[in-house]
Amino acid sequence: MSTGELLKQVKALPRRERLKVFNAILALEENEQAQEPMKTKRVKWPDVEARARRIFGNRVLPNLVLLDREDETL
Repeated sequence: MSTGELLKQVKALPRRERLKVFNAILALEENEQAQEPMKTKRVKWPDVEARARRIFGNRVLPNLVLLDREDETL
């Protein structure tokens, strides 16, 4: 049902019923505004750097992509 059709049906209602519909809509809007916004939970991201140190120690690994690019240019 489109908005235009809905408005035509509401206009066709007796005055008292129309007021009930409008009051119900206003009450919905007030309830929506009164609700507190949802609190978002912080996401705890894993410490990738610490995990790499645990696995590889303090070694510095070569960047294989850069080495491959250097080989292509030569």
